[in-house]
Amino acid sequence: MLTQSSINIIKLIGELDIGRREEVRQALQIEGPGPGILVDFVEVSYTDSTIIAEVLRFYNDAHAAERRIAILIGSPRFERILQYAGLSDVFPIFKDRAEALSYLTKEDA
Repeated sequence: MLTQSSINIIKLIGELDIGRREEVRQALQIEGPGPGILVDFVEVSYTDSTIIAEVLRFYNDAHAAERRIAILIGSPRFERILQYAGLSDVFPIFKDRAEALSYLTKEDA
């Protein structure tokens, strides 16, 4: 995890499928209370349902730890996958990095 002005950033790249499930699970670990987390999917070209399940597990862990999360996307195709999975109703999803970081650093969100 990278840190940028007290924000944890998790960057995932490439095709995310069942073969990379454990790698994604390890990347999406919550270690208790802490700063907001930006999950950067800008360079993700594909994801399958096993990865969506890991993202939902991550959401539950982050919610339990009271960590604010934002998802950054770059591909309209990936955005549709998140919408179809119902994640757009769960996570704040951003196409602009500055907006996502601003959301994560807001005191009242």
